[in-house]
Parts: sequence; C-alpha cells; structure tokens
Amino acid sequence: MPNAPRSVVIGTRTSSDTKARFAALAARQGLTESAFLAQLVEHVIASNSPSDAAEVPPFASDAGRANDRLTLRLRPGDRALADARAASRRMKTASYVTMLVRSHVRGTPVMPPKELEELRCAAGLLASFHRQFRSLGANAVGSSIAQSDGQAPWADVGRVIEGVGDAVASVVRANLISREAGRA
Repeated sequence: MPNAPRSVVIGTRTSSDTKARFAALAARQGLTESAFLAQLVEHVIASNSPSDAAEVPPFASDAGRANDRLTLRLRPGDRALADARAASRRMKTASYVTMLVRSHVRGTPVMPPKELEELRCAAGLLASFHRQFRSLGANAVGSSIAQSDGQAPWADVGRVIEGVGDAVASVVRANLISREAGRA
C-alpha cells in the first residue's frame, strides 16, 4: 500500500469535563474524537472566506522552533520509569525522551547538558591535578622519595591521571561536537 500523505496535528488543552463532553458528542455522531474534530475544523474553515485565511500571519515564535511533534503511547509503568530516569538526570521527562530518540536515530550519543557540564568540570580538575602532580614529581627528584634511577615513583600515577583526564576531555569534546552537529 503506498504511503498516505502525512497529516499534521492540531492540538489543544481543555478541562477533563470539556474533553468528556466532546468525546460523548463525537460518539453520538459515530465518530472518533479525532475525526469529529477534523470535521469541525474543516467546517469552520469552509464557512469563512479564503481571503480571511490568507491574511493570518504565521506565528513569529515558530521560527527556529522544533515543531515536528510525535505522540507516544507507553506501556504500563514506562512513564513512571521515564520520569524517574529523567529526574535522576535533572531533566524534564519530555527532554529526556527527546534526547534518547535523537541519540538513537542520529547515532550520536549526547549527554544531558548538566551531566556534560559536570564532566567538563571533572576534566578541568583532572588537568589541574596532573599539573600539580607533575610539579610534585619534579620536586621529588633528588629527594628520598626518588628511585635510584632518578625517576619519581609518582611518574606512573601521573601518566594514569593524564590518561584519564584526556579520556574525559575526549568524551566532552565528542558530545559537544555531536550536539552541534544535530543542530545543522
């Protein structure tokens, strides 16, 4: 079967009482709420002149906004789990789910902004610690801490700190690059 043309969604928020009354009215017409609402919209548009519709300017706030929306139906319990995961990452649930989908479909893992900032700070601390460690090793040469071959016993630890710092900085760079690439 060929793909049907994609339709767009018109959404609104109402009280639960209004929604229940609308659902009952749609049921009396033998229609789903969606089909009934579509008929109402078409009727209102048809009863107004085409020139009125052409004069409506687009919303200025739509420029640059993400307007491609998707509605998900989750299995029982999934919403609570998503809420908990989002909360643990200090994010809104919708932002968390959006990040997961974006990471998956683009194949570029992206960290939540707050986690990325924490990791960036950790990379800075590791770099600072490595500098201090190097100066400690340089001062240790010739002291009782130094080994007989002139190397401080701290040299291996300094290399490990430098390696971990480089790895953390690499993760931060990769995430910043993938975040920017997603905006293009």
